[in-house]
Amino acid sequence: MPRVKRILLKLSGEMMAGGDRRGLANPSIKAVATQIAAVARQGTQVAIVSGAGNLVRGAGPNRYALDVEQQSLDAMGMMATAINCTALSDFLRKEGCETVHMCAFPFMPGAEHADAHRAVEHLQAGRIVLFSGGTGLPFFSTDTAAVVRALQIGADALLKGTQVDGVYDRDPGSHAGEPAQFMPRVSYADAIEKRLRFMDLPALALASQNRLTIFVYNAHVEGNLAKLLAGNLECSQVGPQ
Repeated sequence: MPRVKRILLKLSGEMMAGGDRRGLANPSIKAVATQIAAVARQGTQVAIVSGAGNLVRGAGPNRYALDVEQQSLDAMGMMATAINCTALSDFLRKEGCETVHMCAFPFMPGAEHADAHRAVEHLQAGRIVLFSGGTGLPFFSTDTAAVVRALQIGADALLKGTQVDGVYDRDPGSHAGEPAQFMPRVSYADAIEKRLRFMDLPALALASQNRLTIFVYNAHVEGNLAKLLAGNLECSQVGPQ
């Protein structure tokens, strides 16, 4: 991995959940905060976008079967990301980090309204910026929000934390057919054409249009974030051909 100064870290809400991948759990949030704090202390400017699948799912596959319309479900999901960011921000402060929570919605308690220029100022001052509220619009996932925020702050790369080592040509958890093949380098075109499931299509299309490099790695192993930034971790790089 080339040397990067500023990253946008996309985390799933499930990373902060308990064993059943629902709700919030102290050990899980602490583990996430510890890894982020370690790289921030080394001088990496870190911005974060959190999903909220541990609380409620909005846009994207595998939504819960709630009897509400799509726009309402997406609004619920966006508000739930603020809960995750509030919790993670608290744990990061316990690690000695300065944090700023920015939300796509105005008047969110404990958060500033998201502003790209202010976010860059905070990052340059050594603060970790947590973005919640997704894009602020329905029908867009937090993957798309992560790409948008990465572009707004001029991130050198977007890091997508997952439960596996990177991108595979099919679901690595499936036992049907041939074993899934790990893909260390993936072009935007292949990711979109083959509908690889590590990120949704609108997010990939936007990253492709703006040539934003994406690194997909296993965020559930302690120390992997630091190893990735040091160039010592097997992961997948998504970018131009």
